[in-house]
Amino acid sequence: MGTSCAAQYGHVLNASDSLTIDTSDRIRYLVDRHMAPTLERFREHGRRAPPRGIYPALGAGVAPREVDFMANHRTDRSRWPRYAAVGVLLVAMSTIGAAQRASGAVPLGTPAFYTWQAPYGNSSPSQRVVALTFDDGPSIYTPGVLSVLQQYHVPGTFFEIGEEVAAHPDLTKMLASAGESVQDHTWNHPDLTTIPISQYPYQIDQTQNLIASLTGTAPLCVRPPYDSFNATVLNQLAIRGLTTMSYSVDPKDWTLPGVQAIVNNVVGAAFPGAVIDMHDGGGDRSETVAALPQIITDLEARGYGFVSLCAPPAAPPPPPPQTSAVYSFGVAPTPGPGITSQVAFTGVAYDPSSGGYWLTAEDGGVFAFAGAGFHGSLPGLGIKPAGPVMALAATRDGQGYWQAASDGGVFAFGDAGFYGSMGSKPLNAPVVGIAATPDGKGYWEVASDGGVFTFGSAGFYGSMGGRALNAPVVGIAATPDGKGYWEVASDGGVFAFGDAVFYGSMGGTALNAPVTGISTDPATGGYRMVAADGGVFAFNAPFLGSRGGAGGPDRFFGIATSAGGAGYVLAAQHDAS
Repeated sequence: MGTSCAAQYGHVLNASDSLTIDTSDRIRYLVDRHMAPTLERFREHGRRAPPRGIYPALGAGVAPREVDFMANHRTDRSRWPRYAAVGVLLVAMSTIGAAQRASGAVPLGTPAFYTWQAPYGNSSPSQRVVALTFDDGPSIYTPGVLSVLQQYHVPGTFFEIGEEVAAHPDLTKMLASAGESVQDHTWNHPDLTTIPISQYPYQIDQTQNLIASLTGTAPLCVRPPYDSFNATVLNQLAIRGLTTMSYSVDPKDWTLPGVQAIVNNVVGAAFPGAVIDMHDGGGDRSETVAALPQIITDLEARGYGFVSLCAPPAAPPPPPPQTSAVYSFGVAPTPGPGITSQVAFTGVAYDPSSGGYWLTAEDGGVFAFAGAGFHGSLPGLGIKPAGPVMALAATRDGQGYWQAASDGGVFAFGDAGFYGSMGSKPLNAPVVGIAATPDGKGYWEVASDGGVFTFGSAGFYGSMGGRALNAPVVGIAATPDGKGYWEVASDGGVFAFGDAVFYGSMGGTALNAPVTGISTDPATGGYRMVAADGGVFAFNAPFLGSRGGAGGPDRFFGIATSAGGAGYVLAAQHDAS
């Protein structure tokens, strides 16, 4: 297992390996945080041997957990093994050549102390955030902790003991259902530096499996009990793909110092990126629960925010349904009523046979307006495109249309012929537009990097693919004779190929909103662009009006010109109410 896991997860620490840790501040931090307090506690308490005969059978070679110095705290015990390991780390630091990056998750096999060092760390050293973490649960105090976190809309991270999870599975499920990060604190809280490697499946893997079975997600981090770890511990967690998650503020809530003392210990020691270690199990945690509201409000008053640790960010909520809005200018189709789609609208095309128009949406849905014929859609065929549909183009006679998806797939309906596509082929950038040839026997696809792909009778006249762009390409339009085309970028830049004439662009000009589409004027051979705010920019084509400056919730995504070039429609959408 060691060899295969090492190959899977990368470097594995050996006892002789040096660790990559910030040298200057880390040495000072480790000495101040660990060595001095430990020596003082040893002077006060000494070290007690555990009584015999009170431990469950854990298997041969398992060292029993040492008796607590204070009965109220599951983890209040001598940390000498931890600090012996710190001494080893300090020696190892003298050989380190390069410091750990200031931000980003630490490599496996390196302990994490700050918020930005955790997997999926969503902060940086400069951000004024802290993480509230809770050890030794779940217990009867866990619901109280969760209630406060939910009341103040603050995330928490819970390092849970496997045997407590087994005893209170509903509490673990409750935390996960509430969106809290549930992580591993071993099965029954041993000092990991004292157990043989043969016991790691019992202490770590068993806990991982139980939490995963209850929450649907396996923990990414382990907090060693007593914050005690050495090279062997780091190595064993690393080969399992797990981060050793320590902490940087210890308010000693387990000593039951009183509610205000806990508040003061947390707030007074907090700093940007601090990982605060508190407890929701292992003893009487009523003081911790009572202190939490003031801890949160005091930290917020000092400008702190809160983050969770060791969990991927929650999936963003799905975008709201969209309602279409179409505006006509000049001699153009009368806009139809707004249609609501569960996904975004992405394309518009003019129907030369009826004078109507179509809209298409990301899922390949097609909506026909003002007399345009409906010739089919992907949802109607039960097809889910590999990538969202991004554009729509009509055939010459208006009796069919093509859809282009971001992966380059092309879908033909009505009398539209299928002449090939970039679907299932490697792309450097997603496809964003499609334009049909005047003879209706071919088409071009364009990608956001300016690459152009030709099919059927469409000729290749050049592209911006492989060239530096100031902004991504968002659309393509063919010349009236099909011997050339224009590409348009979101900054309004226009690139002409073949017999397409460059009549001007908005490139280099300040825009109120990005350009989203381009359309050819068949009468003049010029072109018009539309911006996301409804502004229209006409080049060698008459300007017939726009929605620029009108305000409102509409976001414009396309423009389609009528057959004679005497008008156009602007297609927009807004969040459905």
